[in-house]
Amino acid sequence: METKNFENKMENLTTPQIRSESTKRILKITLLNSRKSAGIGLLLIALPFVFMLGNVLKYNLGIDIGFINLFVQWIGSFDTIPFVNWIVRILLLGGPMIAILINLMAITHFYTDKKANEFIITLKLRWLNILIILFCSLIMFLFFSYLIVENLNHP
Repeated sequence: METKNFENKMENLTTPQIRSESTKRILKITLLNSRKSAGIGLLLIALPFVFMLGNVLKYNLGIDIGFINLFVQWIGSFDTIPFVNWIVRILLLGGPMIAILINLMAITHFYTDKKANEFIITLKLRWLNILIILFCSLIMFLFFSYLIVENLNHP
């Protein structure tokens, strides 16, 4: 008899209702597709990566890989042509910056909750986009570190 009484009590329980405005579903729209932005990011870091790899292999490790060495020399040959030199430098330094921006736009969502006076930033865990952001940040750090150290040595 006691189990029937318990079952009746359990069946007649009221379920809790959430009435908070902050727990409502929020539609999050991404600005860019994460797969497309990852592909664009990979294209934008290809030139700086090969250039950096060639310089490290040739000057730091003393390894001469033919096509990479030719590529680095080809990029270095643009130093004498002013307009093309600027385009190459913009691609080397600007490519990773643009790749970081594009991939960040693909994985971040922004939302303001005016009632709670909050600004909420969420990140989607798209590992390829996150790895591209980290790799581009490493390339930017290495390039800017080289520029600082190179300019410190020249009076």
